[in-house]
Amino acid sequence: MYKYIFLVVAILFIGCTTTIPYTSSKAYYMVIKNPKIALADTGFVKKDDTRLNLQIFSASSPIFDLHVENQVCLNAICFAKEAFNYEFFNFRHYENFIEELFNLQPIYNQKNIQKNENGFEQRIKTNSYDITYKVENNNLYFKDKKNGILIKLKELKK
Repeated sequence: MYKYIFLVVAILFIGCTTTIPYTSSKAYYMVIKNPKIALADTGFVKKDDTRLNLQIFSASSPIFDLHVENQVCLNAICFAKEAFNYEFFNFRHYENFIEELFNLQPIYNQKNIQKNENGFEQRIKTNSYDITYKVENNNLYFKDKKNGILIKLKELKK
């Protein structure tokens, strides 16, 4: 009997402590504002081919912890991607919107893209949103005037 209890405890312990590390991690000064939250502090963006993690810290504790994989989890509350978009951006953008944004890729199939030597800029306006999105030198600026959203990521150099 004790062998089985030990085996179950060992499996649970090992299963909870093994995590696959991300392949890249960069430090940023981050500003994230929407009608529900307003944060500005240092944090990290960790990525690999299928996962994304964005964390903002205050007093060495994570106060904003966003995980994107098959779904989006914010501070341990998980959503389908389009449902997260609606909750966070006040608009149900397409499913991979959040990945494109935080992977510093063009959004909305490169609509209205203006490329420059250091990155690109997009301005997209509809009845539902008014977006200015800029990526330059690994820095991100995203503003949706209509929905009150602001996201800035400024890379901290070593």
